This record gives sequence, C-alpha cells and structure tokens, in this order.
Amino acid sequence: RTLIDKMVELLNSIAVTCPYYFLADAYYASKTMIHGVLKEENHLISRVRSNAVAYKLAGTHEKTKKRRRGRPKKYGRKIKLKTLWKQNELMQQATSPLKGEENILLRFRVCDLIWKRAGVVVRVVAVSHPIKGNILLMSTDLTLSAMDIIELYSLRYKIELSFKQA
Repeated sequence: RTLIDKMVELLNSIAVTCPYYFLADAYYASKTMIHGVLKEENHLISRVRSNAVAYKLAGTHEKTKKRRRGRPKKYGRKIKLKTLWKQNELMQQATSPLKGEENILLRFRVCDLIWKRAGVVVRVVAVSHPIKGNILLMSTDLTLSAMDIIELYSLRYKIELSFKQA
C-alpha cells in the first residue's frame, strides 16, 4: 500500500460526518486520493506540479461541426498547466485574501479542466504572487471561487506548523 492508500483509509476510519476539504500537497493530487475523497462526498484542494497536464472539456475548443461516426470525444485539447501563466490577457487581478497581505496584488487564472488520470472535472487556479512566485492549485469543488481556493490552501501551512509544534 502507498501513502495515498493509507491516507484514504485513515480519512475513512475517522468517520467525519460533516463534509470537509482535504488540503494536501502535490503528492496527493492523484486518482486514488481524488476518488477516495469524492466517494465520501468531500473535496480535495491540492497544489499541482508545474509539469502536469489536463484536458479541456470535449467540444469547448472546436466550432460546431457535424457529428462524425463513432464515439463522441471524451477529452478536448491537452493543456500544459504551466502555460496558464503565459497568456497575460486572460489573467485576472485581485488583492490577496491572506492576512498580512492587504496591499499585495495577485494575478490568477481559473480553468475548469478534466484531470485525465482521475476522469473528473477539477478547477485549476494558476496564481502569480509578486513575492512568493507562481503556484498551481486544484480543487474538486467547482463551486469555490479562486480567492476561496487560495485562502483555503494557505491554511495548510498553519495546520502543518501547529502539528510540528505539538
């Protein structure tokens, strides 16, 4: 069993009755973790490696064409996630939602893409922080805004620090 299998088993064994967000590092952005969390109707918020790829939803990049023979496409065009920062005209700006960073302007881009390994649609947020650099975040909850995802992921550091102190 891998660490991911053990983590899913641990989450299921503690039997939390209310829905929760599991905040994790890039290691846990995998099929096993996503399905394990979604099976219990919870959600995963994770960092994603910069060399990761995802796919657009089928039919979102093509103009309406006549239907061809065979099975309809399941995946659209492949996207290298590190290219999300390169298209400046598609980036949005907002002040940082984090405490102590009231005057810092974040640039971000939000895309709903298919995470092929898990076969589910996820919300990917490419964040460019002027001091801390670039980060890719992923959420299985498509109702969360980009600022909510950024703010929730920032709590991960505080949680780990409190475990270290304990």
